[in-house]
Amino acid sequence: MSPDNLAMHDPLTRAAIRHGSDKYGGHLYTPVYHSLFAHLRERELKLLEIGIGGYETEAAGGLSLRTWLDYFPYAEITGLDLYKKTLNLPPRAKTYQGSQIDMEVLGRVTAERGPFDIIIDDGSHDPGHMVESFSFLYPRMRPDGIYAIEDTQTCFHNGRNGQGTIFTLAAQVSLAMHRLEGFNAPETPAAILQLAEMTRCVSVYRNIVVFHRGANTYPSNSGMSFQNEEVRGVFAGIEAEAERNPGVGSALSRIDMLIWAREGPRAAELARDAAARYPRERALLHELVRMMNWAGQHGVKAEIQARLDLL
Repeated sequence: MSPDNLAMHDPLTRAAIRHGSDKYGGHLYTPVYHSLFAHLRERELKLLEIGIGGYETEAAGGLSLRTWLDYFPYAEITGLDLYKKTLNLPPRAKTYQGSQIDMEVLGRVTAERGPFDIIIDDGSHDPGHMVESFSFLYPRMRPDGIYAIEDTQTCFHNGRNGQGTIFTLAAQVSLAMHRLEGFNAPETPAAILQLAEMTRCVSVYRNIVVFHRGANTYPSNSGMSFQNEEVRGVFAGIEAEAERNPGVGSALSRIDMLIWAREGPRAAELARDAAARYPRERALLHELVRMMNWAGQHGVKAEIQARLDLL
């Protein structure tokens, strides 16, 4: 590859190449991780990587730890490996010895170095281990943490075909995330429902499964109510932005929320006000007519339609 092409690589890929990590080349993981982590680079975050590399050799491994140290200049980097590692790493890094399915070890690492913002499972690659480590560590991450499991190709070895692996768990969580939209499977384990409530996204890349933590309790639009604190907070934010940047469409988001929350009279009041402020904005008036029809506010709909007819 020419130097010009090499310069096209993202910063994480370049760091992986400098430090000899197989996260690029042997795999194509670093472009994925850069897309996930670029906005976090300057934060003083905490990252745990399960699997340091080098197998039984005490002085070998740590290539990806060095890559993370390079990519996250203010982060605290922690590595966990089944074998003892003695590596010459900067003070921001620390390594632990232990199994990724030893909950006592995981608890100690979390207590001493967590809660983690990012966890990368590059450990044993055993499908059962992936699920066990995730089930313990994920709920103990920061509320907006990102948990990535690498080398999920092993979930297809020995005729397993992905069944009963992290892919099954990811599918279960993805479905349970939509409980408020109507997903209803009484056989869904309580643990899956709990994971779903703390997960805002599950993303699957080739050989990487990623869980993004975040509160997943915001109601479905069909069940929206201003009795809900989150709904009130979102509406207040929309109102504040509309006040900072008033314009032709500044009422539409508020009207939409009010209609979903079955607050038709309040929506009609906003629609009437918007039509009066911008009586010659044809596109806006068409939107307001449609919304008032949806809200069942036919009197206001007729008023706004009359304005349109005069244009």
